Amino acid sequence: MSSSSSLVISRREVLAGFGAVCAAGFLPSLGAKAAPLAEPLTIWGIPASPSAVFSRAVASGALDTVAPGASFDIWKSTDQMRAGVATGDFQLFASSTYAAANFYNRGAGTRMVNVVTWGVLYIMARDESITSIADLAGKRILNSNKNEAPDLIFRLVLKWAGLDPDKDVSIDYVGSPNEAVPLFLSGRGDVAVMHEPAATAALIAAKQQGLSLFRVLDVTELYGQYTGRGPKIPQVGLAVSEDFLDAHDDVVRAVHEACVEAGQWVLANAEAAGALAAKTLPLPAPVIAQSLPFVHLDVRTAKDSRADIEAYFDHLIGLDPGIVGGKLPDSGFYWG
Repeated sequence: MSSSSSLVISRREVLAGFGAVCAAGFLPSLGAKAAPLAEPLTIWGIPASPSAVFSRAVASGALDTVAPGASFDIWKSTDQMRAGVATGDFQLFASSTYAAANFYNRGAGTRMVNVVTWGVLYIMARDESITSIADLAGKRILNSNKNEAPDLIFRLVLKWAGLDPDKDVSIDYVGSPNEAVPLFLSGRGDVAVMHEPAATAALIAAKQQGLSLFRVLDVTELYGQYTGRGPKIPQVGLAVSEDFLDAHDDVVRAVHEACVEAGQWVLANAEAAGALAAKTLPLPAPVIAQSLPFVHLDVRTAKDSRADIEAYFDHLIGLDPGIVGGKLPDSGFYWG
């Protein structure tokens, strides 16, 4: 993740560390008893709008019985994430699914608990004349994080639509979605590929500046049309260290269940969720709140999401096998 408002994580950074949290179904049973924790649990989120789920999961009090004193925090730097994953200090943490798979395949002892975010990519344009991927032919496209998973997804969609990413369009790369926002608003590029919450931040900034900006295409919808799996790209969810899972499976289950409730609450109470999450995230409450309807929130266990995850990984492997550590993770990767 290259910036405070991006879901993208540089693979170089990712192989060194990362983090997330979520859930999928009902409230924890009142009789749940967890093994004693050596110290209060911290759930580490990403500095982006989906972390509203984790913020709510802790603030709701649903974890008070199994993990007294549990708190929610976000990583502040790549070095912090690297150290947290390497030392095991990050026990329950937000992660892109492909980063967690890379950790797992490289023997880092990382398991995927669930998926919370099922797509965050959008095509932004200054007018509404772009109504299909075919309309991008001949356009200069502002994009970020070259050769990372979101970029690969966009290239896949271009190819599936019959466009050669290297010939039929001109892709202008910048380092991060945060960099793309002011550059696009200043006139660079014909269209831009933006991730949430950067896309929402761009729309808010454009309105403040009296500029025209539109969210014209949902890349997740396009991905679903071409794959036949529906609008769902299993991108970010809760990961857990294997040692913590082995010792505290009951806590992991309770966190997951708390996140299920939290996901439902966040979708029904976007403004309140934005205000709550803004206490910790480096994002204004309005950006978080307005972004939430566009991150395809749906908390499901990794086990229940396995078919979608493997289909997603197969597409990524076809372009860059190293992004998930060279192979599909085995069944041990999927909790549920």
